[in-house]
Amino acid sequence: MRSSRRLEVMMHQVPREDQLELAAAIAEGARRRPRQAFGEYFSDTGGSCALGAAYEGAYALPRDPHEAHAIRPRMERLFDCLENVRRRCPEGCNKRLPLNAIILHLNDDHHWTREQIVEWLKKD
Repeated sequence: MRSSRRLEVMMHQVPREDQLELAAAIAEGARRRPRQAFGEYFSDTGGSCALGAAYEGAYALPRDPHEAHAIRPRMERLFDCLENVRRRCPEGCNKRLPLNAIILHLNDDHHWTREQIVEWLKKD
């Protein structure tokens, strides 16, 4: 096994507790607001992106899409992993970014469903 691959295998860790809590919050938020949004946390049509869903899952938000649209979540205050865990894009596009940026990238650029993001967070 090449040394770089060996190091990568040795560095693999189970998901952090706050990462699992983040996955649960995204899943709950997606249930509350089934329509997915892209390029914004909350859409005027009542949707949410993955991080918007996490905020929705952690807090009770207004059902009115126009009220929710104005909210700009500060999720890193709830989930430390968003800024302090770096992950590679599982789509193979060579991006390695903080978890919050990778989640937005998967949601907006690869159009992963929030449920796909939840499963990815839970397994790695």
